[in-house]
Amino acid sequence: MPERLPLVFAAPGTYVQGPEILGAAGPHLARLGARLFAVLDPNVFDAVEPALAGACHSEGLEFRVERFPGECTEKGWERLAEIARAWGPDAVIAAGGGKALDTGKLVADALRLPSVMVPTIASTDAPTSRVAVIYDDQHAVVRVARLRANPTLVLVDTALVIKAPVRFLVAGMGDALSTWPEARSNAGGAARTPLGGSQTRAAQALAELSYRIVLQQGREARRDADAQRLSPAFEAVVEANTLLSGLGFESGGLAVCHALHAGLSSIPACHGAMHGEKVAFGVIVQSLVEGWPEAERVELIDFFRDVGLPATLADLGMASASPDELARVAEITCRPGSHIYNLRRPVKPAELIEVLETLRG
Repeated sequence: MPERLPLVFAAPGTYVQGPEILGAAGPHLARLGARLFAVLDPNVFDAVEPALAGACHSEGLEFRVERFPGECTEKGWERLAEIARAWGPDAVIAAGGGKALDTGKLVADALRLPSVMVPTIASTDAPTSRVAVIYDDQHAVVRVARLRANPTLVLVDTALVIKAPVRFLVAGMGDALSTWPEARSNAGGAARTPLGGSQTRAAQALAELSYRIVLQQGREARRDADAQRLSPAFEAVVEANTLLSGLGFESGGLAVCHALHAGLSSIPACHGAMHGEKVAFGVIVQSLVEGWPEAERVELIDFFRDVGLPATLADLGMASASPDELARVAEITCRPGSHIYNLRRPVKPAELIEVLETLRG
């Protein structure tokens, strides 16, 4: 008889989204203490630091800033943790992309402090989760850290997010689109979510909402982002990419899409693809493995073409992938402990290779 797991649902303490909210975040920050230590990505330093400093000053808070070193390595976050520990903050703020945010999460976790996430792109659901990915100096994944708690506060200033290259938003749509298919695969079984429990109905509902919002409003959101136009569609997709997808994946579970990401990431030709782009391709693969209705697959592929997500290996730069490379992708995707085993039937490497061959493009 399969193991019965408890239902587990996790979320950040407070989520705030909207244009120009960062400069007005003082009251939210003041609830966390009087001394705030910030790790800021140098690429967004000039856009973020004045707003955060002003928000802290308005509440009489002490504010110290260190720059994100460019990669989330063990050595890098441990050095920042030592600096923070010596200063004695009450909370840790991190601003920038996913790696800068993960660095801040690790510092806060090491010091057992609340964390504040300030994403400046909408390319992943990392800002809401209690997961951090650690790399080496060659940018290869070393380990995935499971942290004590989700961030205490998430501040998404869409006036900053809309200034990022549109590719980030589109990649975030790809990541968000994977959330419901993967949660759906986990439903009703003994699959273990990243939280170590069973999927909740709330997680599945949020995952489906993320999927529906992206499909219905993603095209318009992309056009608005191209025009640097803050709109209801853009705000909806940012929320889907960041909050709904984050809650859905962490409490709903993962499957083929994220398992395949690990395999694709082992191929040099795919190194230029973003996380959300590789995961989006994984949705196409999962649709074939699970035998989705043709109409559902066509709707998805049409959307991919319209917004610029990869639907084939060629779109990922892998049109000429060798049999050995595809075998390596399949081997890593199907290794013991992989999320691919959350499907309701086993998938062997040979079957996965056959599916990949049909998607060369």
